[in-house]
Amino acid sequence: MTEPLSTAPVPGARFGRTLLSTVLGDPLAQTVDALVLATNRRGLMGAGTGTTIRLAGGPEIEREAMEQAPLDLGSAIATTSGRLADRGIALLIHAVVSDELGGVATVEDIRRAVASALTLAADRKVRSLAMPAVGGGTGPEHLPTASAAEVIVDETISFLRRSARRFDRITYVARSDDDLVAFGDAIVRGRARSWGTP
Repeated sequence: MTEPLSTAPVPGARFGRTLLSTVLGDPLAQTVDALVLATNRRGLMGAGTGTTIRLAGGPEIEREAMEQAPLDLGSAIATTSGRLADRGIALLIHAVVSDELGGVATVEDIRRAVASALTLAADRKVRSLAMPAVGGGTGPEHLPTASAAEVIVDETISFLRRSARRFDRITYVARSDDDLVAFGDAIVRGRARSWGTP
């Protein structure tokens, strides 16, 4: 029998007013205003976390995303959250990291999509959001999830440094212990490099 994944955040670090932390678990179990997920240029939600969100939130989420297609790589769009509103998640932010469903994401597309997602969240006055390792994967051609985590955290910190807009909390959601460590280490390195040691 598999033990359930923890949903307790790992202690993170503050970047100005914003707390960055990471948690091992289910993105849908997070208590946040908005959830970021990876998508493709057609807005399809048929793989990984996208499937889970579509099943839990309802098919109208995918329909709403597809109505905005074709989407530009590196952009982000917002949709309503369907039944996820019952869990307190008011907004879904779709970060466009690949051309097609299951497609390979590049570092640059992940970086631009994360910046776009954060800008959109700030514009919508989101105070807290959860983000998995958008664009990371396990296939031989995919960017390893640990590498995607590094890019995501680095771009988040860059966004916080260059923008006057702030969030209360950003939680990175890891699928494995290795990914949890990767996100945590990226936060620590980013704090030391960009903000000085705590």
